[in-house]
Amino acid sequence: MEHALRGELQSKMAFCGCGKLHFTYGPITLHFDRSEFLAFADSVGRLGALVRQAAKDSTVVPSHVPNATICH
Repeated sequence: MEHALRGELQSKMAFCGCGKLHFTYGPITLHFDRSEFLAFADSVGRLGALVRQAAKDSTVVPSHVPNATICH
């Protein structure tokens, strides 16, 4: 079973009968078992909440979160 994310053709998810979950974004595919995927989804959800909050409140300054990779 595959689903496109928000109509973007480069993003797909698949949940296989073997129990593995596959998330594809462009040329990259990440393969997860259930617990790995849930941890990934929680992390992405937290990042999404930070981005939404920053968009609502211009005084919010991006901050370093634990286990984050710094881009500069």
